[in-house]
Amino acid sequence: MAQPVAQCPRCRQTMVANVQQIFDLARDPQAKQKLLSGQFNTAICSSCGYASPLGTPLVYHDPEKQLFLTYYPAELNTPLPEQERILGQLIRSVVDALPAEKRGGYLFQPRSMYSYDTLLDTILEADGITKEMIQAEERKISLLRQLLSADDNAVPGIIDQDLTPYDDGFFALLANVQGNAEATGNEALIQKAQLIQNELLEKTEYGRELKIRAESTRKAIADLQALGENLNRNTLLDLVAGSQDDAYLHTIVGLARNGMDYRFFETLTAKIDAAAGAEKDRLSEIREKTLAAVREIDASIQEQKKLRKQALEAILKADHTDQAVEQYARAIDDAFLEVAGEELENARKEMNYECSGKIQALIDKVEEMMKVPPELEFLQSLMKIEDISELTAAIENNRDAMTDDFKEMLETVIENISGAPDTDPKLLERLKTIRTVLAA
Repeated sequence: MAQPVAQCPRCRQTMVANVQQIFDLARDPQAKQKLLSGQFNTAICSSCGYASPLGTPLVYHDPEKQLFLTYYPAELNTPLPEQERILGQLIRSVVDALPAEKRGGYLFQPRSMYSYDTLLDTILEADGITKEMIQAEERKISLLRQLLSADDNAVPGIIDQDLTPYDDGFFALLANVQGNAEATGNEALIQKAQLIQNELLEKTEYGRELKIRAESTRKAIADLQALGENLNRNTLLDLVAGSQDDAYLHTIVGLARNGMDYRFFETLTAKIDAAAGAEKDRLSEIREKTLAAVREIDASIQEQKKLRKQALEAILKADHTDQAVEQYARAIDDAFLEVAGEELENARKEMNYECSGKIQALIDKVEEMMKVPPELEFLQSLMKIEDISELTAAIENNRDAMTDDFKEMLETVIENISGAPDTDPKLLERLKTIRTVLAA
């Protein structure tokens, strides 16, 4: 729940924030991701959009790694007894939420972190990410900033100085910059990032490999699309057997996993048995790679289902369902509903009517929550129309839909995104055009 936290230094209005002090992976599988992303405990002014991070006591718990950490910001200048009291309450909240059989000894010796950076480093080190790795990442960030701020003519020379930092991590950083630039309509940054990317694709070993993989991926997609209605077990087998590299094969498997059943691999094995020499070896290798890719996809699906099941169990145990649904909103999707449906069926088979009733009520709530309101659905359809005359005609032909609720929703959407720093200018302009045409 949002609460007043400070006065905005820019416009002097009251700032509000959703304050989170407990990051417990036992209750929220996404807790670590939230903490590491930094997207939490930020006060935002609703008047001018000013954002400021909040210093607040934190408790982090990862039961799998037996990690139990506390952090109290020094800048709060809180006396030690008061610090211990506040952290003690947070610690007890974590411990009390665990079943007695899962309360390991590590819970009674939480480790104090004396800085926020130390907290993050400790969490990352538990994942096998060393300080050396972090320093290498910082170097890449610094290098990317240098490239982005340099003159266009200077970019090739900077890259040529040392080609070693330009690996998959660096390309991921560059991709994030490109995504943000496109979202905000920053044409200058888009062009600069594209220039850097083009140079890296030509000059670096990883870039050249990336180009090859991208071309193979595009060819795999095109080959699948070309089959159209002719896509069946035999034609899919021909694509797999004809794979020239791993990128092509993995793309085919990723897009057509459902077609790779027992009979598919039985037919592939028969094809291998009928081959000889180098061709037999090649097809055997393709079969092993295909099986490995299928197992990887299936494992990913199972992991996703596991996380969704954990979220489901946490919501069902919560005293306040609405708050729990909000807390686990990132885990609520079609996969969540699929898991909930399976658990509902199991509860009914076991004649656990109390459990089945809770799950059914939750499914109904989530489906209602995920349902797109008719007004928003209609607005989305209008936003796809670029021609003004077509837009005018669509509005004229649907005057019944131009209710007060629709107009209010349109104004709310425009107001909410106008002050957001990452708003796409084209999106905002499209919404304002709809408002103008509607008013006319």
